[in-house]
Amino acid sequence: MRLALDAMGGDRAPAETVKGAYEFLQSTDSSISIVLVGQAEPVSQEMARHPFDPARISLLSAAQVVGMEEKPAKIFKTKPDSSVVKAVQLVKDGQADAVISAGSTGALLTASLMLLGRIPGVRRPAIGTFIPSESGGFLLCDVGANLDARATDLVQSALMARAYAIHEMHLENPRIGLMNIGHEAGKGNEMTQQAYGLMQVHVNGFIGNVEATDIFAGAADVVVCDGFVGNMMLKLSEGLVINLGKWIKATMKRHVLSMLALPLLQPAIKDLRRELDWEEYGGAPLLGVNGISIVCHGTSSSRAIKNALRAAMESINGKLIEGIESRIAKHLDINGE
Repeated sequence: MRLALDAMGGDRAPAETVKGAYEFLQSTDSSISIVLVGQAEPVSQEMARHPFDPARISLLSAAQVVGMEEKPAKIFKTKPDSSVVKAVQLVKDGQADAVISAGSTGALLTASLMLLGRIPGVRRPAIGTFIPSESGGFLLCDVGANLDARATDLVQSALMARAYAIHEMHLENPRIGLMNIGHEAGKGNEMTQQAYGLMQVHVNGFIGNVEATDIFAGAADVVVCDGFVGNMMLKLSEGLVINLGKWIKATMKRHVLSMLALPLLQPAIKDLRRELDWEEYGGAPLLGVNGISIVCHGTSSSRAIKNALRAAMESINGKLIEGIESRIAKHLDINGE
């Protein structure tokens, strides 16, 4: 297995991406290798900081870097020698089995669509992100790939996310919920009302509408929504987790007895923070792309990169693409085909 890592992707690249690659290789067997794609000088300097096995690591030089503010649609014209494009090209050419990037999500999505294409029958890809919770967590799909969705896109997102839940989350019969403003079938806008009826026909395990108040209590294993809603939900949950520890400590400092108990509570607070930390889950797959393409948070540390590489490895071993392809093929009629 060979993984292509965009070494220049993310706010903390290349230091954290290279370190994450090293930590991943340290935790896996010798049959897995990584191609670091990025600017030769800074990446080589970071590689020198870690005792890599030269048989398991290589560097592909890419002179250009795509910034977060750049328009993804123009990267093939303006940045053909960029690290993200060249990393995806390795998968296209069969020289890598998956691509991982913490850079611009739009750039990775555009490059993946242009070079790898869609799985046959998929109209638009979606991003599925695992959201941890006290009840075990759930897969939220879509979280930003498809902002202007149709009802049929939500159904395809459900089918693809169900495949991920079965192949990667190892759930035999995942419960699929449709994010809405009420549980009743007639709730929501025209899109969600249409999607409800279609999911009843096409999606095994569909349990109906779920509300935002239900999802962290374990109402569903997969929660489906359009990318606009999903992206806001994702960032809201991330912001809450980031500030939760500070909030608890600030509140306790107002009370003398609580402050005295704080040292005793620190282990529990650390456990909670770790269980809710998105970095434990690394990256999110671009579902519907005809190849394993993993997008990471822009602020990813080495731990997040390591776990994103692991997610790519598990997607390959779990035959995720084949799982999505077979499910989409059974439901082409939702697109009128």
